[in-house]
Order: sequence, then structure tokens, then C-alpha cells
Amino acid sequence: MTGRGWAYLGTALGGFGSLAANVAHCYIPPTGAPASWRPDVGAVLSAMFWPVAVFIAVEILVRTVWPAGWWWRLARFAGLLPVALVAAVVSYRHLSGLFRHYGEDPLTATLGPLAVDGLMVMAAAALLAAHPRPARTAEIEPAPELLPELLPEPQPEPRPSLHVVGAIPSGVVR
Repeated sequence: MTGRGWAYLGTALGGFGSLAANVAHCYIPPTGAPASWRPDVGAVLSAMFWPVAVFIAVEILVRTVWPAGWWWRLARFAGLLPVALVAAVVSYRHLSGLFRHYGEDPLTATLGPLAVDGLMVMAAAALLAAHPRPARTAEIEPAPELLPELLPEPQPEPRPSLHVVGAIPSGVVR
């Protein structure tokens, strides 16, 4: 398998693992819940949102060819980074809570979620590295119009002359 194939596999595995763990977390019953307790459909759907939001935010950040300029840089990082960070923190907390519920030790519950979501993020970055985006084109400003008086006078095009051996010059009668 090529590096690109492994990156696709890593993206799928990390994404699926994060999605499954976030959904599984919402099935942990609250303390004192009756045996018939089930999570609300909204809780399951919102649990699915977080890993998908992390993936999409990372893709937008790295794959979009952003225009140059401080305003675009501000829009890119001040707009998307908080979304990605909040989604990553919530997803991390869901995964960590799931690991603790399953009885994992504190180190695994702390570091394990980083491997799951981190695999998805790094595999997406590897895909970008394997298929570089086109270089940004510099914005070219049009040249200012020159004043007509500064333009050179147009010169007539030289007409080609025919030089034929033995030709009779014009105006000569035979």
C-alpha cells in the first residue's frame, strides 16, 4: 500500500473510531438511571457531530487556498480554530469519559483520545502532503493608464517591397 493509501486508511480509521467512541459515550447511563434508560436521539446525533466537526474544520483550514492578506488570515484562524478546538475538546472529553467508564487506567484515559482524534487529523494532513495544492497566484494589479501625451506616436508599418529581377519600374512604358 502507498503512503497515500495508508493516509486514507488512517483518516477512515481515526474518523470511524472517534465517531463510534463519541456515540458509545452517550450510552453510558447517568448515575442512578433505571435499567430501562436509553439516551435521547438528540444526544446520539450531537455525539456524532463533534468528530465530524473536527475533521471538516481541519479540512477547511488546510485545503482551502486562502487569499493573501491579514483579513483572510484573521478570518481563517480566528473563525475556524475556535470551532476546531471546541469540537476537539468535546470529542476528547467524550473519549476520555468512555475510557474511564471501561475501567482504563488514568494514563490511557488521558492519552488514548489524543491517538484516536490525532490519527484522523494527521492522516488528513498526510493526504494534503501527498497531493500538494496548486501554488497561490500573486494578485497582479493593472498598470496605471499612461497619459496619451506620454505615449509614443504610432509609426506606420513598413510596407514590404518587391524586388523582382527584370521587372519594369512603374511609370515606364514599353
